[in-house]
Amino acid sequence: MFDKRLMQMCPESRRYIFGNIVLQWLELLMNAVMIGLIALCVEQLWQKNLTANAVLWRLVVILTTIAVRWFATKGATRMNYLASRTVKRVMREQICQKLLRLGTSYREHASTAELVQESVEGVEQLESYFGQYVPQFFYAFLAPVTLFVLFGFAGGWTVAAVLLVCVPLIPGAIMVVQKIAKRLLSKYWTQYTRLGSSFLENLQGMTTLKTYQADGYKNQQMNEESEHFRVVTMKVLTMQLNSIIIMDFIAYGGAASGIVLACAAFAGGRLGLSGCVFMLLLSAEFFLPMRRLGSYFHVAMNGMAAAIRFSAF
Repeated sequence: MFDKRLMQMCPESRRYIFGNIVLQWLELLMNAVMIGLIALCVEQLWQKNLTANAVLWRLVVILTTIAVRWFATKGATRMNYLASRTVKRVMREQICQKLLRLGTSYREHASTAELVQESVEGVEQLESYFGQYVPQFFYAFLAPVTLFVLFGFAGGWTVAAVLLVCVPLIPGAIMVVQKIAKRLLSKYWTQYTRLGSSFLENLQGMTTLKTYQADGYKNQQMNEESEHFRVVTMKVLTMQLNSIIIMDFIAYGGAASGIVLACAAFAGGRLGLSGCVFMLLLSAEFFLPMRRLGSYFHVAMNGMAAAIRFSAF
């Protein structure tokens, strides 16, 4: 799920990744403060002791939290850009330096089409790995722990414990998918580069193929390789869709269980109305970071596969 070798290839991006994690955590705290104030207002309105002054100052605080969240979101997006920009620059510099060292003998290690694909699309995939996946990897573990503490102080330690136990099911599903994904994505990237190499070779040798009337044979060969690539692509997409279904089931099922437990605790008198509303509105936040991590995982695996192939030649 996390490759230390890729981080060592670009240490400059670490501070931007750390800044991204901090800003996302600040955004979560501001969201919790805003929902907590709304929950208190609901409870006081239910008890018919809500005053205009209480509504006014809470409205001011809520607007402040919204403003802080906006700046935190903008800052996190900026950190994503800075981390990915650094990665793309460093990786392309390393590719150029390696090609200059190899000289004309680079063809012994990789074809021209493969190098073009890795230096363009492969590096673009690494942008998602460093800019989205890595920060989300750490934030996805930080957010549930933070919410566990907040839910506990709201009076729902049992609900918080149940939700916290359900959260690791998502990374467990990701780890199972990763074992399948590594094999499929390796085959996908190999077939992708092979198809590009064949197309470039046939294009460069088109005059020779026409002269010896072998263009029809090469056309049939390209069609077979394209069909093989289509089959591999469909297998990758099927794997990704199946893993998304599993993660959605765990995420929304866990959020629903938290809502049911919070309502049961409120009905049994073990939880106040404000605590119940607070948990109802934030139950999904226990699982959304992990769910988002699962979405970024599939894109990140493409970048990791490309980086492994680049480091191998």
